[in-house]
Amino acid sequence: MLMIRHSIGSRLFFQSKDFTIEEKEDRFVISAPATEETVQEVLAFRNELNIFAVGQYEKTWYYSSDGKVEFHPQQRKLIIEADHKTVYPVSF
Repeated sequence: MLMIRHSIGSRLFFQSKDFTIEEKEDRFVISAPATEETVQEVLAFRNELNIFAVGQYEKTWYYSSDGKVEFHPQQRKLIIEADHKTVYPVSF
């Protein structure tokens, strides 16, 4: 599950089970299908986002210190480039 939250107050902006994360050099490219209406707040708060990829045994926090967030309307795809990654084990 991919969740994009506001870093202040943790308000949920976007959530999807359909996403990819690719490591490219020193960055992580996170993409998910979306509509422009769905990602309006993500784009408006691009400098204040916490991105979480939640798996069965771990939760990974990604952060983009330069706010590199784009929406490609023709592909209907949200793309975020993150430069920080921290992995946390999921406790039961």
